[in-house]
Amino acid sequence: MQLEEDEISIPAQFEAILELGKKSEIKEFLDDQNISDVVDLVYEFPEHEALIIANMSVHRAVNVFKLLEVLEQKSVIQELPPSYTAALLNELPADDRTDFLEELPSNAVRELIKLLDPEERRVTLSLLGYPENSIGRLMNPDYVYVYSHNTVEEVFGIIRKYGKNSEAINVIYVINQTGELLDDIRIGEFILSSPSTKVSELMDERVISLKAYDDQELASEIFKMNNRVALPVVSESNKLLGIVTIDDVLWVATEEYSEDMQKMGGHRHLKNLTWISLY
Repeated sequence: MQLEEDEISIPAQFEAILELGKKSEIKEFLDDQNISDVVDLVYEFPEHEALIIANMSVHRAVNVFKLLEVLEQKSVIQELPPSYTAALLNELPADDRTDFLEELPSNAVRELIKLLDPEERRVTLSLLGYPENSIGRLMNPDYVYVYSHNTVEEVFGIIRKYGKNSEAINVIYVINQTGELLDDIRIGEFILSSPSTKVSELMDERVISLKAYDDQELASEIFKMNNRVALPVVSESNKLLGIVTIDDVLWVATEEYSEDMQKMGGHRHLKNLTWISLY
């Protein structure tokens, strides 16, 4: 009895489609899979990793690329056509792009930065300018800001126009004309207010922020103490520079935990070697 398609493993299905050699069918197959399953395919078929990434829409490819280990990311980038590499790097969120670039040698960073659009290049160079373990390295410059004189109706117009590029639009930031952070307001407050209500009427000026040069561990502690999915990042003069999300902070904490476990594992291995050599 022939197995139904859903009974055949995803790697086996992919292998069968590869043998047909039709790009349209490869793309259609990859677009039908969960992102996590495509990540597994990249690891299972390392010889086809670039083909897998290049045959996905850039948006989906970015979601796969973000979940790959750094060594795998480097390998993929080396094999992709320059035009697709440019599209992929430009689509990556600025903080994820910075995380990747900081793992590369300086000459490789210079070449890849040349592929970025002017604005993305400016943002990336700015983030790379912050110390390695600073909040600035985790910062995402895509956020929604308004002014205190805006009405609720105007705020929703701004959200519709700029919110699609923001990682977290459940909080809207209020700045003044010189870019200083005045407040952050949850989107629920705007939803429950009349269209003519001014932002200034909703402000309580009890904003919690991080400094760009603060250590990343500090961000983790502040997130623990406050029920927030994102926090604003400001300069020493309180100018709003970007936001840091809880996802980014948790990722850093996970990475540090993994490194600690690897070190402990290494120490245990050394102890075992010593025990063997002594006996």
